[in-house]
Amino acid sequence: MKDVKGDIKRLKNVATIPVVMQRIMEALSRDDTSYIELSDLISHDQSTAERVVAVANAPYFGHPGMVNSIEQAILLLGIDMVKSIAVSMAVFEMLSRGEARDMKNFWAHAYEVAIISGILCEKVPVTASGVCFLAGLLHDIGRVIFYTLYRKEYTEFMFKEGLTEFEQERFGADHAIAGMWFLEKIMIPEEIVYGVRYHHGPSPAGKHQGIATTVYLAEGIASMVSLRKGVDSTWDDHYQSAFQEAGLNDSVLEEIKSLLAEEAGMIESFFGL
Repeated sequence: MKDVKGDIKRLKNVATIPVVMQRIMEALSRDDTSYIELSDLISHDQSTAERVVAVANAPYFGHPGMVNSIEQAILLLGIDMVKSIAVSMAVFEMLSRGEARDMKNFWAHAYEVAIISGILCEKVPVTASGVCFLAGLLHDIGRVIFYTLYRKEYTEFMFKEGLTEFEQERFGADHAIAGMWFLEKIMIPEEIVYGVRYHHGPSPAGKHQGIATTVYLAEGIASMVSLRKGVDSTWDDHYQSAFQEAGLNDSVLEEIKSLLAEEAGMIESFFGL
């Protein structure tokens, strides 16, 4: 049996997180981060800055083509959302440079779940929409961790049905738990960690059940409205019940489908598909 938690602690990528990313994450954890401080931090990492500006121009945020700088992104989207995007893009850069098409599709799926999480958070407010967006984007980070640590073994079943059962059998932990351990290691805020840990079953999430349910529903909806490789859930009666209990209806699904259609071109370009 693998020592997943120990292997995550020893993961080289974690030990060599760029200084700018550490500072962005520290800024994310504080309530007093200023506009100027955040702009300066992100601007010092050209790759992250470019990606933040690209995401800020996505149709989801309502300002396509209008954002040309980090300063404009903050003015139009707000500090919390830009911090969330910056951390998301830094993790993406850290773990997935030069990966194959399947992994790019996987990240595109995660981005779609982030968008859906943000929409649901606006419909049923549980926390700031930027928090929901970040939790949605990082919900399957544990799968990237397994891929990074045990690539040859994990590639065999990473995109097959019954994924969590395979993970438990081979590694003694599934990707939701592995994701929690990794995010705790890099000091991501607790509510996001819980959203990731319980995205396949939000009931045990306690005080963070709202955000866990949001990400849970977002992944379920993604399995209905997107054919992208990477989805490891299937809409069923449990999802339907949680959807109705949240006071959501089919008009929300239509809104999500419409927005994802608008985002399609940007997603293909952004992830190099």
